[in-house]
Amino acid sequence: MTTGSGNAPFYAFVEMIPKLAHSSGINPAYLSIPMLQASNLGRTISPVSGVVVAVAGMAKISPFEVVKRTSVPVIVGLLVVIIATEVLVPGSAL
Repeated sequence: MTTGSGNAPFYAFVEMIPKLAHSSGINPAYLSIPMLQASNLGRTISPVSGVVVAVAGMAKISPFEVVKRTSVPVIVGLLVVIIATEVLVPGSAL
């Protein structure tokens, strides 16, 4: 994952979700929501992503400094997504 929207890793594996969910008896949304958000949030902590390089250039700091400053909020955000999925999305197949 180097640049882009962060959706490419998700779309690379999204075809597996229905089969995996069906064989496991899990709601497909229960698997896909955290996967999508993890791929989007992963872009924010990549020091070579376009958005990080642009922000680092405007702030005149190293892209690694931007990643260091954003990594904690990104990890917290991912934990919130996982917890919200546990609470709001039924895990068993509908």
